[in-house]
Amino acid sequence: MRRNDLYELLIGKGSYVDDLPFKGYYGVFVRSPYPHARILKIGTKEVEEKGGLVFTANDLIFQRGEKQENEGSSLLTLPLAYKKVRYEGEPIALVIADDLYKAQDLAELIDIEYEPLEPVTNVDEAMRNEVLVFEEVKSNVVYEKTLEFGSIPTNDKRLDLELYWSRSSGNPIETFGAIVYPDGTVLSNAQAPKYLAEEVSKISGKKVKLVPVRAGGSFGSKFSLAPYLSVLAQASDKFKVPIKWIETRTEHLKGSNSSGPERKFKINVYYKENGIITGLDFKIFEDIGASLYNGQAFKPSGILAGPYKIKNIRYEVKLVATNKNPPGAFRGAGTPPHTWALERIMDKLSDELGVDKAEIRKRNLIDIFPYEAPYTFYDSGDPHTLLRMAMERNDIWSLREKGYGVGLACSTDPSTPSGTEGVKIQLKGGKVVVKIGYSPEGQGNEHTAIVLVSQILGVPESNIEVEMLDSDSALPSFGPGGSRMAVFMAGAIKGAGEELIKTISQRIKREMGEETTFSKGYFITSSGKRIHISQVDNVEVSYTYSHQGKSRFNAYPFACDLAVVKVDKETGLIKPVKLIIFIDPGTPLDEELVKEQVIGGSAIGVSLALYEAYRYGTQGELLTTSLMDYGIPTALDLPEFEVQIVPSPSPFTPLGAKGIGEIPVGVAAAAITSAVEDLTGKKINSVPIDKEILYSG
Repeated sequence: MRRNDLYELLIGKGSYVDDLPFKGYYGVFVRSPYPHARILKIGTKEVEEKGGLVFTANDLIFQRGEKQENEGSSLLTLPLAYKKVRYEGEPIALVIADDLYKAQDLAELIDIEYEPLEPVTNVDEAMRNEVLVFEEVKSNVVYEKTLEFGSIPTNDKRLDLELYWSRSSGNPIETFGAIVYPDGTVLSNAQAPKYLAEEVSKISGKKVKLVPVRAGGSFGSKFSLAPYLSVLAQASDKFKVPIKWIETRTEHLKGSNSSGPERKFKINVYYKENGIITGLDFKIFEDIGASLYNGQAFKPSGILAGPYKIKNIRYEVKLVATNKNPPGAFRGAGTPPHTWALERIMDKLSDELGVDKAEIRKRNLIDIFPYEAPYTFYDSGDPHTLLRMAMERNDIWSLREKGYGVGLACSTDPSTPSGTEGVKIQLKGGKVVVKIGYSPEGQGNEHTAIVLVSQILGVPESNIEVEMLDSDSALPSFGPGGSRMAVFMAGAIKGAGEELIKTISQRIKREMGEETTFSKGYFITSSGKRIHISQVDNVEVSYTYSHQGKSRFNAYPFACDLAVVKVDKETGLIKPVKLIIFIDPGTPLDEELVKEQVIGGSAIGVSLALYEAYRYGTQGELLTTSLMDYGIPTALDLPEFEVQIVPSPSPFTPLGAKGIGEIPVGVAAAAITSAVEDLTGKKINSVPIDKEILYSG
């Protein structure tokens, strides 16, 4: 597709953190080689004698964050280990020197004496409480909560499932990075810079101004920069030197605090003979690593029954601490495992009753919109049409006769959490400048901003620029996150564009004494004079769009996926062949951009189903410390993607759009899992799917 925000990137002028000019010192974190150990001594003398600077937990100012039900890990634990390490890769000290390689060498000279402790490697082990990750909590179940809606119909028929979704890594193409200055100025690829600046300032007691820098991907992972920024800002202030830090890939895999969810399900499903599900009883055991809270298990409260009309639900969550890299808020932030589990339910019920998988879904899908679920409000949609279109693809279903497996999955996902987003629009030197308060991450939000401004103001796209504002200068801004920008950025730009037109019309009336109308870029006075908007200079308007609906989430996209898999003759392994996605994005602001986002999210879903996972040894040691070990697929490992857009505009958003950045992940994983079951005849209860499934009895 044609994108108007990529040229600088394509010619190598993306200006990522590591590209920025810098003179100063370099930081290297000293990290724990153990998943669980007491720190008996930290010796820094040799490093300091050789000119290095060392910052440890003893130097920290730390105001504990609040436990909030957002999707990331709240800032409840020290950003540097104190007296004890709780996961392999946990940062213990920051070594600073005037040369990167010198800093790396000096970091190896930090003399740390450990007393290794038995690690807690999974939730079953953790819940025995024989070894505690946080002794002061007196249990490895660090948080629990139950949501109940309706009444579970225990007299109906019942089937039971136990499922497991493995821990994964966001792995943005560009790792974490920051340049910090003693005055509190921070240049970073952090997500939501205005929000994170407030968080870092709060926990460190030091005012931080965050300057957004283009990010090479995030999808939630770079929210987790906050603890690192707190350490770097305080160290820069203490030693009065600028510090640059760029995370390595191994550091990211070990200690980014941004892994995806790891979840065990125990589910009781209640149903009638006709296949209508009457109740769902979930018991969730969320492995949140070495942290005291993470909200990813609670985001499914916005889609407890997914696209299905099930009103009797119990959702019981236990957050369980283990000696692992804490999770963050990776793409979907906890809903993909839930979508996958719902679709496992549908397939198992289909098998139990001997009813076609599509028919089981059809009987349970929501029929009428808007739909008031007991746990949320669904704005618009037509999942029945998406399912029908998928079932009409005889070219796909006929492949089963040729030895392929074909899988089906349906989904919705909560997008557009209530909140605000602000933009400024300035006319300057014949250009229109759109000023935003977040770091571009690659989703195409800047492209969409330019397209919308062009449409609203009648200005050629080539005359529109996007500028990033620092956290002090920006209006309220959260940026990408929660599939919100198709609504919030569009709403902010629409409001700012209208405000600009109104402001200029009032200026013309004051100066010329004439009323105006605005059409296709021109202000037309009552006397017939035409003034193009590009002729107006030095005007700036601000607009903050707010949206608060009946529940936390305000717009619901829907999707239905068909997956095709086969056995690869050369490797003997399962290979995904094709994934067809029928998706309702509401009103698509740019159809090609929607397809880009859907393909990207679907690729992650396929990868999580077949390839990606953190893996640990018997002593809790991380075995996946490189991309080769971890299981990132190549393009050859992914299927052909086909995206069919089937709009169902939202009546509650400014342009009828819905967010679609996150919905593709879980539904793709579910469709692939269903296809592998169809191919092998083996029942699958965990992902990534065991590669030995073809050879097991």
